[in-house]
Amino acid sequence: MKAIATFQQIGNEIYRTNTYIQFGTSSQSLGAAVMLNPGSAELKGEARRKLFQTGAHTDEVNLDRTMKQLVKFMQRTHTKLNGRFYIYNLLYVRNTIGKEAIALFESLKSTGNYPTITRPSLSEIQRHPWILIGWGVERGKNSGYYELEKKKWLELIEESGIPYFGVLSKENEYYHPSPKGPTNSERIEQLVHAYQTEIKSSIQP
Repeated sequence: MKAIATFQQIGNEIYRTNTYIQFGTSSQSLGAAVMLNPGSAELKGEARRKLFQTGAHTDEVNLDRTMKQLVKFMQRTHTKLNGRFYIYNLLYVRNTIGKEAIALFESLKSTGNYPTITRPSLSEIQRHPWILIGWGVERGKNSGYYELEKKKWLELIEESGIPYFGVLSKENEYYHPSPKGPTNSERIEQLVHAYQTEIKSSIQP
């Protein structure tokens, strides 16, 4: 498999959009996830130089820790993998630390420096057989824009009628699929169980 993504440099920040993991050769959607923000996956070598030269570039990227965890999940839940697993984000500015990403997003939004990156259309969402919500349980002070983005995404997913799932905390927040430390392997088991009980029975085999 390989990962493809579009990168944009706007001001001092780098944004990653249109990300998917390709299994086999089909362009059909195998499923999608909505995460917090892009992590460490980045362009390398000539592709990175093209980004800095033109301000935007689409190319293959290395699989970061979260992507590798999502690949493991797909391998555990699907006997045949031929298609694309799409990755959306609440915030598209790159940062590997959740709280810092939220604070940066709030700052950029409040100053009018966050680029116009729209949520996918209803018809695009409806192309996916299911959606995994894994934007994490991070909360910060003065995070109104972040909370609004979560609300809008949930409204979009519910309006689409597409089955969705995730691992919920006691506060009904969706855990990230790839936590650091020993809970990483436990989270895979939780995700597989949630998928099998909440999704698999509601879609065609």
